[in-house]
Amino acid sequence: MFPLQFDGEIRAVTKIQAGDFTPDHRDQLAQASFQAGRLLLPDARWASLFLGAGEEKAVFCVCDHANRVFAVEALDERTYVDGRFVGGQYFFDMRVPGLSGARLRPDSTFGLMFSGKIRVREFVHGYEWARFRFDPRRRSLLDPLLTSFLRAVLAYRFDFYRTHYRDVHARNVLFELRALSEKGVPVLVRNWTGAFRLVRVGLQAVDVR
Repeated sequence: MFPLQFDGEIRAVTKIQAGDFTPDHRDQLAQASFQAGRLLLPDARWASLFLGAGEEKAVFCVCDHANRVFAVEALDERTYVDGRFVGGQYFFDMRVPGLSGARLRPDSTFGLMFSGKIRVREFVHGYEWARFRFDPRRRSLLDPLLTSFLRAVLAYRFDFYRTHYRDVHARNVLFELRALSEKGVPVLVRNWTGAFRLVRVGLQAVDVR
C-alpha cells in the first residue's frame, strides 16, 4: 500500500490484480469521458490522474472505489504502433464511445485525438528516467543527486532495453518504486504524506518497441 494524490486528495492505494476486475470495472470504463484534460468516470468514488502523453496515446492512473489503481492507455489509432509494456501486465482492451474523437488539447487542430480504444494495464509507481524525485510534493536539491546515482547503478538495465528494443528514451523507462521484498536499489524517499520510506528502485519500460 502507498499514498497517491488525486485532485488534492491523498488516498492509500494498492495495485489491482487481474482477479480483482469485475463487470463493474468494465461498465465504469465504458462510460468514461474526457473533459478539460481529465478522464471522468461516472462513479464519484472513482478518481483519475493524468500521467503523460506521447504522439500515439495518453496514459491515466485510475483509482477504483476500493482504492485499487491501474493504468489506462487512451490510444490514437491513427499513429499507434503497438508500444510494449515490458515485464508488466496488460489486463484487457476495450472501446469507450465517450473518448472517440476527443482531443487531448481541444484547442489544437493537430496532435493526439483519441479513437475510443483503451488498453488497461498494471500501474507503475515511479518517475521517468529523466528525473527521479525524492519527494513527490516538491522539487528537491536531492533530486539530481539521486537521479545521477540511480542512473549510474541501473545503467546496465537501461542499456539492456536499448539493445533489445527500439524507441527507448528517458520518458518511457521509469524508475519504479518497489517494496523492500522486491529487487532493486534501496533508497530513502518521502511519500505524499511526507513520511520517510525505504524502498527499492528498479527500472520498468512502459512503451518500447
